[in-house]
Amino acid sequence: MQAEPMLEVNHLHMHFPVQGRSLAGKRRLVRAVDDVSFSIYPGETLGLVGESGCGKSTIGRCVVRLLEPTGGSIRLMGRDITHRSQWRLRSARRVVQMVFQDPADSLNPRMDVRHIIEEPMLVQRLAKRGARRRRVLELLDLVGLPESAADKFPHEFSGGQRQRICIARALAQDPRLLVLDEPVSALDVSVQSQVLNLLLDLQRELNLAYLFISHDLSVVRHVSDRVAVMYLGKIVEMAEADTLYRQARHGYTRALLSAIPTVNSGGAGAIPLPGDVPSPIDPPPVSAFGRRINHPYLEATRGMDLTPREIEPGHWVAPDPCALTPADLARLGIDIYREAP
Repeated sequence: MQAEPMLEVNHLHMHFPVQGRSLAGKRRLVRAVDDVSFSIYPGETLGLVGESGCGKSTIGRCVVRLLEPTGGSIRLMGRDITHRSQWRLRSARRVVQMVFQDPADSLNPRMDVRHIIEEPMLVQRLAKRGARRRRVLELLDLVGLPESAADKFPHEFSGGQRQRICIARALAQDPRLLVLDEPVSALDVSVQSQVLNLLLDLQRELNLAYLFISHDLSVVRHVSDRVAVMYLGKIVEMAEADTLYRQARHGYTRALLSAIPTVNSGGAGAIPLPGDVPSPIDPPPVSAFGRRINHPYLEATRGMDLTPREIEPGHWVAPDPCALTPADLARLGIDIYREAP
């Protein structure tokens, strides 16, 4: 792994205003992403997992600057792109591209495949017409589609083939980083493995870095070098994939892993989580996970800094008394009786 990261996200915040005000007259905010930090290195895949609504897709849209973050910084190949204007982002667009969840919605039904893949090169003025046409055919071959696909329209393809077209379009500008937002969740199970294997082959061949966003932990395990687990806008645990799946520390991570169905259990060994995910609108200053399960240490977390700490080399976890064992709290130097108000 190289010393310089491809992508650095530091203390990222993304808040959205809500109509109306609180009873105290204060402006209300949805804290979709709340103080998130991570890095991705060349050729590496970071899996970002969590329940729907936890903020993982919002992070992806911030990274490609479809959204301008409320706070924090995003550095791409050492350059800060956090608040760059759209016209100054042209060079960054060549470095980072995004593949969306539903290929049917992300392809223009009025354009044939040739023009869909050629359009990014045309916008960036990368080559003349003949060279662009040749590049389209090269990309189709790279993603496993025949040359004849260039003259067809999106509705003439299956879901898996449409996602291959989306991947080819994302590669048209020779990016170094792809943000993959649930790239196989809309596909049949039999097709998912084909697309995942294609992504792995492309990564090896082109030395791509991936931010792989998914709610499916079994899929993430198949493709990721490291995994970050999100809960209500925050990263609560991050580690090497093998380490996290073998020895998860956070209670929420353990619950997610226990819900992965196996041949023998069929998901029967899942750890139940009572209650619902708290609202991201102005969350109280206590552990969101502890509030969900009504943990007896909940009040002790009021005002605590729950920013992930390194519990062992390369393994980061939020120091939440409601989610960690006493032994892990001791390893982090936390005395719950001393911390309690």
